[in-house]
Amino acid sequence: MKKNIQKNGFTVIELLIVLGFVGLLILVGSVLLGTARERSRDSKRLSDLDITRRAMEDYFHNNNRYPQAPTPKLLGSDGYKVICSGTPTGFAETRSACGNATVFLDPIPLPPEPQPAQLEGYTYTSVSPNTTYTIDAALEGAVNGLQGRVQVSPGGLQIKQ
Repeated sequence: MKKNIQKNGFTVIELLIVLGFVGLLILVGSVLLGTARERSRDSKRLSDLDITRRAMEDYFHNNNRYPQAPTPKLLGSDGYKVICSGTPTGFAETRSACGNATVFLDPIPLPPEPQPAQLEGYTYTSVSPNTTYTIDAALEGAVNGLQGRVQVSPGGLQIKQ
């Protein structure tokens, strides 16, 4: 008489199939998560640019000129952390350096990390006699039809060619 032997556990083939599915799910999840993070950083960049543009417009309405930076300056770097009317350039290192003058933006937002390779940070330039300005930035991906290098000016946001 033959004795029936019951097997407990999984075969090697079954384990390989399950591991393959788990690996595929991890791969798809990591790709989707990376794309979501990229979009999130780009949305923050666009929001930062809009906040800074509004502060520049407020500064202009109070001072009849935009802050001074005839050569490109990295916003958020030394001396370019606060926008206020208490300094000759319109920028200050700290709020206290503005004295009792109106502060329009404190602190100037810093871009999220990592930065796209095209451009580091938000670069501000004013055009003499400080009647206009540009802020250059770069996006990692595409958001609302915008991608690559973008530029903010009194006219709004546009793709920089």
